[in-house]
Amino acid sequence: MRLGLRGQERLRLAFIYILCAIVLIWALAPIYWVFVSSISTRKELYARPYKIWFPSQPSFESYQTIFTQGAKFRAGGFSPTADLMGAGLRNSIIISVGAAGIVTLLATGAGYAFARMRFPGRNLIFLLIMFMLPLPIWVSLIALFFLMSQLELIDTLLGLILIFVTLLLPLAVWMMTTFVRDIPAEIQDAARVDGANRWRLVYSIILPLARPGMVAVFLVSMLSTWNNFLIPLIFTRSNDSQPLTIVLTLFIGQYEVAWEDMSAAAVVTMLPPFIMALFFQRYLVRGLTMGAVK
Repeated sequence: MRLGLRGQERLRLAFIYILCAIVLIWALAPIYWVFVSSISTRKELYARPYKIWFPSQPSFESYQTIFTQGAKFRAGGFSPTADLMGAGLRNSIIISVGAAGIVTLLATGAGYAFARMRFPGRNLIFLLIMFMLPLPIWVSLIALFFLMSQLELIDTLLGLILIFVTLLLPLAVWMMTTFVRDIPAEIQDAARVDGANRWRLVYSIILPLARPGMVAVFLVSMLSTWNNFLIPLIFTRSNDSQPLTIVLTLFIGQYEVAWEDMSAAAVVTMLPPFIMALFFQRYLVRGLTMGAVK
């Protein structure tokens, strides 16, 4: 039995909706499980067979525990859980905001230089920066660790910020360069006719128009830094510099795993990126689309 055009269109839409639902469930199921675990009791979490879609007696005690008292786990021989969470939250904010701010400033200046200025070796320098984009961090870990050790930057916030700035800068420069190129050159020419010098042109014309791109670069850099696990795992060893991604692993003890406390800490770790993406979504989408390569 052949379907008409209307039937084929409905079938295609149904297939798209089913596919989107599968992808959505696949993406949200782990997050839902973490949240349910954070409001469940340990008895329910260890029940066999595991049948918890939602706890019978939900409780937010784990959230209070990780910030007020908490048991001592793998790293708890020296610091209780509350101290670990507070230090991890502080370190994550300092590292992510600091690295994202520096990357945004440097990428904005470099993006304008590559897009609007003419100087010897411009294309070669830009090409060399772009060669760093596909370079994985693993190929340089040993040399980077040796360099950071010589500079005495291991287990420091400054060391982590410098590493993240170095890793994120090539992508940010590419984004800002393509974004500034999309700004009509006629606006810049009109400002020059009116007598604006280069600094006035950048401050009054380029920066306001490039604001969506700058917000996009800041968000991408901050989220990438906040969610990173490998670099802090290698370059930190104490709660003086360990971010939340490392603190989450410290809920694993020698004889037990505090699943409910770890899940609560995981939810706390996910909240800042989620809130930022939610409130700055239009800047992020606009910045990424306008700065895309045509």
